[in-house]
Amino acid sequence: MDNNLDIIKDYLARHSDHPPENITLESRLNEIGIDSMGLLELIFEIEDKHGIRLPDDLPTPENVGQLLKLIEQYKPATINE
Repeated sequence: MDNNLDIIKDYLARHSDHPPENITLESRLNEIGIDSMGLLELIFEIEDKHGIRLPDDLPTPENVGQLLKLIEQYKPATINE
């Protein structure tokens, strides 16, 4: 899950004024600069990074922890991760 948190922090560093080092699992996406369009962009980055496709009817996460749980739910298990 840490790798996905790093992806989110990297995204924030490039697209938001919110300091990525202050991100916690409880950080609300809309409060850290991730709006609905930003969430789509972030999901596309995560899909590309992991070679996965998240379903179109994915529930909209409200905070970083919820987003990470959704990613983990659909990411294939890999050895040595």
